[in-house]
Amino acid sequence: MGKIFELNGLIHSHYSSEAELARVLNWTRQRLNRITNGDKEPDLEEVRDLANALHEPFDKIAHIFLSRKSPNGDNNRKMVI
Repeated sequence: MGKIFELNGLIHSHYSSEAELARVLNWTRQRLNRITNGDKEPDLEEVRDLANALHEPFDKIAHIFLSRKSPNGDNNRKMVI
């Protein structure tokens, strides 16, 4: 699928590497890498953990993954929680 550039930008704006964020999250580097490469969709707990570690709102992080899945342009709508 390819790197999720928006997520990677957020990671590197707060951490020196994905490995550093993985340590903060207490995740394996491979687990985080599968998400950032688009090989695995995060579950809600993982989205929450990422949002907390990146100091971003939950909906901003969730929207990164939802907009990648939208087949009909719904990714332009605001997500309401």
